[in-house]
Amino acid sequence: MQPKGLPRFCRLHLKRDFKEIIRGGIKLQYRNLSLWYRRQELPTSAPVRFAVVVSSKLGPAVLRNRAKRLLREAFRLNRQYILAGTDIIINPKGCDALSDVHAAQEALKSLLGQAELLNDSSN
Repeated sequence: MQPKGLPRFCRLHLKRDFKEIIRGGIKLQYRNLSLWYRRQELPTSAPVRFAVVVSSKLGPAVLRNRAKRLLREAFRLNRQYILAGTDIIINPKGCDALSDVHAAQEALKSLLGQAELLNDSSN
């Protein structure tokens, strides 16, 4: 059985990566979600890397963890449609757009579409 989790190489870990993306990347907003992204300049086959940053202002730990789980799953289901070499950080400001996985997928796809980070085969 093939594991269905998000592989380690698809996650952002280093503090300096977070700082570089937030400072030098591009920010977009959709409903109560913020997206920062940065593309590597040279065409590369580097993986798409992803992180979710949630503030304690969102609510109790149960809500924060659910938001992270839903966004990670939405990313996992759609990562093959995202352009290679992209680093993405998502920050939910409210749970309105995250009622279930389908809503999280729609919100993520909308943000990625605004940023023009989707491949042509994602339609």
